[in-house]
Amino acid sequence: MTRALLLACMCGLTLSCALDRPQNAERPKLIPAQPQQDGSAGMPVTPPNQEPSTVVRMSLPSADSIFLSKCASSAEQSSLLPSNLLFLVDRSGSMRCNPPPITSSEECEMNEVRAEMKIPSKWELTRRAVLTTMSTLSNTNALGISYFSNDNLCGVSSLPNVPIAPNSVAQREVIASSLAGITPNGSTPLVGATLLAYKYLHKAALNGLISGNSYVILITDGEQSEACSDPAYCNDAQACSELLIQQAAMAAHADVNIRTFVVGVPGSERGSTVLSRLAKAGGTAPKDCDPELDSCHFDISRETNLEAALGEALRKIAGQTFTCELGLPQTDSGTVDLARVNVVFTPHEGPVQVIPQDLSAPCDGGSQGWQFNATQQLVNLCGRSCNIVRGDRGGRIDVVLGCPVIGPD
Repeated sequence: MTRALLLACMCGLTLSCALDRPQNAERPKLIPAQPQQDGSAGMPVTPPNQEPSTVVRMSLPSADSIFLSKCASSAEQSSLLPSNLLFLVDRSGSMRCNPPPITSSEECEMNEVRAEMKIPSKWELTRRAVLTTMSTLSNTNALGISYFSNDNLCGVSSLPNVPIAPNSVAQREVIASSLAGITPNGSTPLVGATLLAYKYLHKAALNGLISGNSYVILITDGEQSEACSDPAYCNDAQACSELLIQQAAMAAHADVNIRTFVVGVPGSERGSTVLSRLAKAGGTAPKDCDPELDSCHFDISRETNLEAALGEALRKIAGQTFTCELGLPQTDSGTVDLARVNVVFTPHEGPVQVIPQDLSAPCDGGSQGWQFNATQQLVNLCGRSCNIVRGDRGGRIDVVLGCPVIGPD
């Protein structure tokens, strides 16, 4: 397939499918939680002098009283939403080079060769870091991998080299075998590869092949190659990059739910601002990050120990994809009163527990109960509540509607 046709398929389908939504994805209408006069419903009480690591204890109604009381209108057993991770790895010719300080980015750009055969190349170090990271991920994740280019020129494909499948020893072995068979070569069709990654993940969600949160983890040592741009859709690499940034923002929207992590390894220095803008648009940049001033992506382009730096970046990314999100139950009326939502956990051993709503701190900053996500469409378990529920594979989690929300004592 020609590069022009590839980009035509990529842009046309991606622009349109970003407006689609998976079947049966209609969301319940929400009634915002309103403060009650006694502070007991819809207004969680912050525990005094509570340390962030303290286990939240409740003296409010028990789980049985919620399940058995007349206030409970419905209860639905829920499952933690899985995370789908598509690794998108640059295999352009410059990945053959040794990383700095053996070979500087400028030297590699002029001569894409491995200067020291006894020293690992950027590709080999990237391969190691990716496989190490995958081995640490939860079995609730699904994994896949794709490379660009795929033809030693500017070729890209919407079908990954290893399609997304549940994280297992067998899947990781398939990915390891795929990585072992790759030799760096070609240009950097970063825009086309990323847009087609969005297309693949969105189509998989529409077809019911995956569910939950989806992420593209882009690892590159460069920027969009001029030779890989198509005048029919973007006149040059800069225009193509702008197109990608627009699409990344659409993909990160809650109705599409594909977020983009970006890792820039040595060689990506010149494209740092574009990569930061991509991470910002893709919904993974630090809060209040300014791409013109800061590194909003994982910028390890100037690190002298690439393997350690890349491993640390991927470890942080894995942590951010390790979520504890629950969907809200559907109701006959299609409406959910956010002041009357509770979460009940039944461990495989021990008493049933109410997990309180806890707004005393951000979910990633010390909260130990649950909170609604930014769109108030999902329930996030925070801190130790997340760890306990994830660690108890025989347990059960229920989202209960109808009774006033329970906060910490």
